[in-house]
Amino acid sequence: MPYTLATPRLVLREPRPADAEAVFEFASDPVVSRYMTWARHLDIEDSHEFLEDVATGWASGEEYCWMIEHEARGAIGTVACVFSEQGAEIGYVLARSAWGQGFGFEAARAVFDIARGLDELYRIWATCDPDNQASMRILEALGMRCEGRLRRWSERPNHEDYDGAPRDVFMYAWTR
Repeated sequence: MPYTLATPRLVLREPRPADAEAVFEFASDPVVSRYMTWARHLDIEDSHEFLEDVATGWASGEEYCWMIEHEARGAIGTVACVFSEQGAEIGYVLARSAWGQGFGFEAARAVFDIARGLDELYRIWATCDPDNQASMRILEALGMRCEGRLRRWSERPNHEDYDGAPRDVFMYAWTR
């Protein structure tokens, strides 16, 4: 996978340790993190650990996470692609200040297109919390179809209804 991807308004690049403050800004926001599978960052050390995990993923060749950078705004989120025997899973998160401007779709489209271009890849998927309408719109705009609801599939530890049990998700996928 390329270390850098460019879109009309964004640069997706390999994260650096210096990105910890930008990551903390969006990953500590309870509204931004409410649908995520990871716990909200409570201090800057959580963001440093995240960036260390990202570097490990890049080194293994199984997980790629790019910082989403806007020329005027700086780092506004991340987009990731994780490979497995079943195909590739994509995911993204954006700072609240970047919502509603098409940046999530633009970043996800760049990663989706790279993954879809791999001849040996037959499936690209993403899960989405049933309450996350904005993410559903992005996945559908990418050409993914909702395959159904997976009951008690994954934890969403920041969701206001979280009680320690896994939440339902919608499974979206594109297949060759």
